[in-house]
Amino acid sequence: MTRAQATLMSVMLGAVFTLAAYTDTLFVAAAVVIAQLMVAAAPAPSDERGRRIACPRFGPALAAALVATAVTVFPDLWIGASGTTTGSIGFISSGLMSGAVPGMTVGLLGALLGQMLRKDGRPSLVLSLSYATALCMFAVLLVGWIGASQSLGGAPLVALGSIAVGVALFVWLVPGGRAVVGIAAVVAASAATGLSTLYLSGPANMGLIFGATVGAGIGLFAILGQVLGRAWSLAPGHSAAGWGFAGAMSLALSAPVVFISSQFLGTGLGL
Repeated sequence: MTRAQATLMSVMLGAVFTLAAYTDTLFVAAAVVIAQLMVAAAPAPSDERGRRIACPRFGPALAAALVATAVTVFPDLWIGASGTTTGSIGFISSGLMSGAVPGMTVGLLGALLGQMLRKDGRPSLVLSLSYATALCMFAVLLVGWIGASQSLGGAPLVALGSIAVGVALFVWLVPGGRAVVGIAAVVAASAATGLSTLYLSGPANMGLIFGATVGAGIGLFAILGQVLGRAWSLAPGHSAAGWGFAGAMSLALSAPVVFISSQFLGTGLGL
């Protein structure tokens, strides 16, 4: 997948996330599952000679994603019987903290089971297992967008995150030294999100400084996600043009920043 294709994929996913956030959390979850499917469908890994190795990965990554998404949307599933608790009320209220752990647990167990069922003598076992586990983690990270939509920032914060991702990646398309272009992309994302807070009807403390700070962090991780996703997919023997993995990775790596930003809105630190 080229840089332009990955950027367009990320922008489209961000737009869908934003539209869904202004509608209902269930629609955000449905959009997130689409991105998670793109992560789970990543190409098989290659060894040092460029030969593809067996790696049961789609099932474990999808299972991890669905469990994390379900618990994030319906956190009451994790509370348990009447009179019992699983953690602080703050964590349960958003569902994100309670969803990530069981999601990764299911994914890791699925990855181990997949290795146990291999019939090829399990060559490159460590590489295969670590690859599948990493995909589980990337897929689970995407639920951060759901947590943000459930937070005090709500849909305006999701929109802010999508703007940062889009602006940073579009500037990243500009040819030139990658370090200089990267800095320009982060600055552009910071400026765009800072100004956007003047027009988005979010919480009172979601102001210019908050938007600029959040935009810089989201823009940086969106670029890192695309770089990692394209490098991951362009290994010898991969046909990366047909994959949405790199596009989804920008949303995956920026998701924790979006969610953490949403938590600051409730602390009085937003400006």
